[in-house]
Amino acid sequence: WDGSGSQNRLRSDVQRKNVVDSMKALEGAGKLGCKRFLFSGSQAEYGMSQTLMTEDMTCHPVSEYGKAKLAFYEQAHRRCQAWREAGQGGMELIHARIFSVYGPGDHPGSLVSSCLKTFAQGGHMALGDCSQLWNYLYLDDCIEGVLSLVFCEHALAEDGIYNIAGDPSATKPLREYVEEMYEACQKGGNFTCGLLEPHAEGRANLIPDIRKVQKATGWYPKITFKEGIKRMQKKCLICGQPLPEQSLMKLPGMPASAQDIPDEQQVISDHGITLQLVQCEACGLVQFCITPVAYYKDVIRAGGFSTTMVELRRSQYRHLINTYHLEGRKFLEVGCGRGEFLKILTEFPVTAYGVEHKTDLIRMAQAEGLTVFPGFTETADTVLGEHGPYDVFLSFNFLEHQPDPGKMLDCISHNLAEDGMGLITVPSLEYILNYDGYYELIRDHIAYYSFETLRYLLELHGFLVLEEELVNRDTCAVIVRKNPDVAKNAVKPQWQPVDLSGLQSGKEVLVRELQHLAEELLAQHRKLALWGAGHQGFTLAATTCIGEAAQYIVDSAPFKQGRFAPASHLPIVPPEYYENHPVDVILIVAPGYTREIAETIRSRYGSRVKILMLRSDHLEEWKETV
Repeated sequence: WDGSGSQNRLRSDVQRKNVVDSMKALEGAGKLGCKRFLFSGSQAEYGMSQTLMTEDMTCHPVSEYGKAKLAFYEQAHRRCQAWREAGQGGMELIHARIFSVYGPGDHPGSLVSSCLKTFAQGGHMALGDCSQLWNYLYLDDCIEGVLSLVFCEHALAEDGIYNIAGDPSATKPLREYVEEMYEACQKGGNFTCGLLEPHAEGRANLIPDIRKVQKATGWYPKITFKEGIKRMQKKCLICGQPLPEQSLMKLPGMPASAQDIPDEQQVISDHGITLQLVQCEACGLVQFCITPVAYYKDVIRAGGFSTTMVELRRSQYRHLINTYHLEGRKFLEVGCGRGEFLKILTEFPVTAYGVEHKTDLIRMAQAEGLTVFPGFTETADTVLGEHGPYDVFLSFNFLEHQPDPGKMLDCISHNLAEDGMGLITVPSLEYILNYDGYYELIRDHIAYYSFETLRYLLELHGFLVLEEELVNRDTCAVIVRKNPDVAKNAVKPQWQPVDLSGLQSGKEVLVRELQHLAEELLAQHRKLALWGAGHQGFTLAATTCIGEAAQYIVDSAPFKQGRFAPASHLPIVPPEYYENHPVDVILIVAPGYTREIAETIRSRYGSRVKILMLRSDHLEEWKETV
């Protein structure tokens, strides 16, 4: 539909051609035997209404755009009715009148886009009186609303008109929306209402009624304007500065999550997504421009009980307690999952507490006799449990999931004693860059910290870094002490652009090696399986040919078994599955646990299976002497 967001909205010739072209589409759908035809209409068809906009009201469009949308509906309705009367099919005509949509990709001249850009830059917005009632619909909700009509299983009303709009209870004067955007931009710049002349046709109000579509399909918008604006603001997770439009790297076909693993019913609607990696040009943090996964408040650890991880935590606890004389102190693990690491802590002469968001994980931890209570760092002054203030906090690979890591740290500080300490671990950006492991990137981890950016974040929120260490090759570990004064002198890292050329070339090398492996095995009539249903394995299966070449993925975590790898849909099976479904080669795709898994394979299956492993950007055969 040409001229939908420009001066062509006022050109009758352009809009008349749109009607002709749309009727051709309708004719084509009829000849193809389509059962349902959905057209995207517009609230512009109603005209300058001052009352509740219901689908059965008389329309008085003002713009040529609105007139053309209405003209198409009237012509299409007559055509479909004529086909039915002539016995030429019963195609449903669904006319979705879409109201004021905003979101990523919005027209740069729209009120929302203009306000967000101007306020972020500290500029001034000159506005009309903004007294008209308005209603906004976020893009994701709009898509869901349209799809609810497209794929509604039961027949809809013949030639039905359906309003697709935002929550009617959120309809309010336009000025209040402007004020919300101003607040969201930390009151940067300013705005003045009443400076612009009123619209020539008069003041328009948007007062939508969406009861018809809700009754027909059950759809209802979920995203508030505040949440929608937050999703549109591409700001650095650490310093809040606007992020650049240019991405460092685009990763198509990636798994949509590492833990939300589809079952047999969910796999039908599961698909890969494109991730864009960007770097803040103010503080240097590398991050994804994406909303967090739905479960970012929960801690789900598949490898929490592995020998490798148990020994690492035991060593870290011993060092922390002995070095800083923390015997008898109160420790709090923020995001303790089912208590895997908290249980190890009970071996030491300290009092161990845990806080976790996910209910069933809390029950599992409590069944182990651990003191774990529900909660999350919702706000800076949220009280965590009833045993504070705590002397020491622990946070293991949790911070990188958070859309507001500063708020989490402020909340932890609020629950700590005056001289409280902490131990924090996050995945290492340097490891990913040094070993060219693109498969370490995952949607769940929205931030990729270096020691410099992690230190800056901690200092900004009143934590002095005492020790830094790279553990298990791939993880940054720091020990901190609460010190509010350090925030005044937090040193912003000297920004250096991250070079991802090695990561890109490493991906290309690995893709070629996996292609060669797949072709070789096919020629030899030999079978392959993967071991490790974690984010590395999911990514490789989704973005290379190995997802089609492998028979299945083995994993020891019971909650993953019987499900399917996101995007690639490889079945995830327990280790004993091999006995009745043997393969000739197993590729270990969990780099942090390679030795442990390889030894398990040898002890369970013997020497009849060949073991391959990931080594940076290439494959190697496992040797017992490695």
